[in-house]
Amino acid sequence: MNRDDIVALFARRADAWAQRDAAALAADHAETGTADSPMQGRLDGRQRIHDVYAHWFASFPDLVFTSKTLLIDGDQEAQFFNIRGTQSAPFGGVPATGRRIEMNGALLFTIGPDGLFVYEQRVYDVTGVLVQLGVLKGKPVDD
Repeated sequence: MNRDDIVALFARRADAWAQRDAAALAADHAETGTADSPMQGRLDGRQRIHDVYAHWFASFPDLVFTSKTLLIDGDQEAQFFNIRGTQSAPFGGVPATGRRIEMNGALLFTIGPDGLFVYEQRVYDVTGVLVQLGVLKGKPVDD
């Protein structure tokens, strides 16, 4: 894929995020692709990757994904993002809290020769998410 093709791929993904379309997002992953997620662990195969997208959308039905920066280096891409939403269903073993989360993170992709993601590394602050959901408490800093 050339740079223009990759930019178009990520523009299409922005539309899929806005529509909360797990199937469209998962379709960009190779059938045997993998993803590593700090919250859900290793995701093997397109179906498992789809299930995690769908779980996020079910748990945070007002989820908003904003792409901040896209870096492209051949078949390697890094997408920096912000995500926010209100938890209204169980998520990662946490019962629905009705609380809002907001976090920044990065998605690191490797695109295969067929133009599909063969690997994705998701990087974000799980502890911060759990604090926002009320599962963990932050310790105050002593002055």
